[in-house]
Amino acid sequence: MKRKVSTLLQGTLRAKILTLFLCLIAIPLSLQGIITYKKFSASTEWRTAEYTGQIVGQINRNLERNIREMKRLSLMPLYDPEVLSILKEIQTNTSATSFLSMEKREKMTLYISSLSYSRPEVKGIQIIAGNGMIFSNLDPSVMKSKGDLAEEGWYSRVIKEQGAAVIIPQHRPGYYLDASGELYVSVARLLREPYTKVPLGIIKIDMKMAMFDQILSDMPFTKDGSLIIVNEGNELFYEKRDSEGSPGYRTLLQETDGINRGDANQIMIQGQQYLFVDHQSRETGLVVISLIPLDVLLAESNSLRSFTMLIAAMFLLVAGGLAIYFSYSLSKPLVQLKEKMLQVKRGNFHERVPVDSKDEIGKLSEQFNQMVEEINRLVNEVYLSSLREREAELAALQSQINPHFIYNTLESINMMAIRSGNYDVSDMVSSLGKLMRSTVAREDGHVTLTQELVSLQSYVRIQKIRLGDRLRVYMDVEESLSDQRIPKLLLQPLLENAIAHGIEHQEQGGTIWLTALCQEGVMQISVRDNGKGMSEQSLSRLLASLRTPMQQHEVTGNGHNGTALRNISQRLTLLFGDEYGLTIVSRPDQGTEITMKIPLDFQKGESRHVQSIAGGR
Repeated sequence: MKRKVSTLLQGTLRAKILTLFLCLIAIPLSLQGIITYKKFSASTEWRTAEYTGQIVGQINRNLERNIREMKRLSLMPLYDPEVLSILKEIQTNTSATSFLSMEKREKMTLYISSLSYSRPEVKGIQIIAGNGMIFSNLDPSVMKSKGDLAEEGWYSRVIKEQGAAVIIPQHRPGYYLDASGELYVSVARLLREPYTKVPLGIIKIDMKMAMFDQILSDMPFTKDGSLIIVNEGNELFYEKRDSEGSPGYRTLLQETDGINRGDANQIMIQGQQYLFVDHQSRETGLVVISLIPLDVLLAESNSLRSFTMLIAAMFLLVAGGLAIYFSYSLSKPLVQLKEKMLQVKRGNFHERVPVDSKDEIGKLSEQFNQMVEEINRLVNEVYLSSLREREAELAALQSQINPHFIYNTLESINMMAIRSGNYDVSDMVSSLGKLMRSTVAREDGHVTLTQELVSLQSYVRIQKIRLGDRLRVYMDVEESLSDQRIPKLLLQPLLENAIAHGIEHQEQGGTIWLTALCQEGVMQISVRDNGKGMSEQSLSRLLASLRTPMQQHEVTGNGHNGTALRNISQRLTLLFGDEYGLTIVSRPDQGTEITMKIPLDFQKGESRHVQSIAGGR
């Protein structure tokens, strides 16, 4: 992370401004979207929990009303003397069942039918005498006339309560003969003689499961949710699921290790998060539980989140475009200023920055322009002074060459004349005249390569007459370089150096090769001989002398050793720069090779060097 921050801080100003703009836009938008989504989701969940709590509370109140009515019905036989008389008769005379008159049987049936009248939620009302005889409002064809209550799971609960109403969860009574397997929820009570409290029988009211559906018919029910009704012992009374994937009563028991009680909270069931809301009735003890999947509950929130993200992305895209535009607009003057500074660094002091504003950047641009103008003025003054001084040095160098050459030539003529009086003297004098004319000609100091080679051939003829077959010279020049201009008197000193220090003192003489070729826009001229060469120490001293100014060298008293090469090296450096000096390679008894480089576009090359010194003038 630190490396990324460091890389960002080291980036361009334009990248920094753009990153800053995007962060200032993206971060608030993202935080606003996240906070809005969290707040809306929490608000939606809270409102749903509160609303669901009201619904399950209403369901419980409706159940209380129905069960309260069933409890009231279960008390009615205790207020009917005829019903109590019949139950007492059966209780005191167990054989009375066989001899119970039809009138009494009909009395019991009509009484029970009156209780179940206009109550569609009631499946059947049964009054079960102490001997197991069953009286019901249902047709005898679907009912047993007598049952063994001890085998019924609910029987012991009713006996235990000693006359209090008992709410029995889902069960299948054994006294029904139909094979539908339908389950019922019942309210039962032990009937006891009001004064003696002697048990006379049991009244049991079986309610259809449709009663719950009727209660829930007017209640909104969340899709993919579940509604479960249990008692305090977690026994199931009713469950409703709109889909197979919704958790039911058994799943809830397995996943939660018992059914929770309390406020609304979230639980994880089968890997899915649900909102759990329950309500327990103080009157009946029944608990109504609602389970709502959070992904369904928060579907609207997710839709809002997607919409918010879409809007944020659109805003970010527009803001990003504006950020790019403004970052480029703000950084453009600084980029221009940087480019102009690079041009000034290269020596072009005529560059100016356009000033388009009056802000801090505009003021900076104005100050830069003023600074460049002052630098250009100062450099021009220094350059003109330096140029005059270097021209004087160059003239002095050239004046040192001519007397030296004339001295050697005249000495050769004298030796030839004394020794043989040969007519070759005429040829030597003629060649000397040509050399003198080319040397003292009043030109701009520059000639074509062809002109320089013609003058060089005159010099070679003189030396061949002096040395005879001991001197061999070969010239190889590319035709494309014939008209290229070079400074005067560059080649002759190189050949003179090769003859004087490499070949002249060898008994067998030697060969000199002069080549001129073009490489990567630069004219490269080499003079190579197969003379005696130089040791590594001598070569090092020669290379060191090339870098020594003429005045210093003269003070050291080195005489003419390396003078010609030093003259050429300093001329090339003065005209073209340090990269255009001489390159010397030499090995003992293998010869020496001296190479010089001259820009092909000599006049332009000179102009470039002048610009680097004088700011383009």
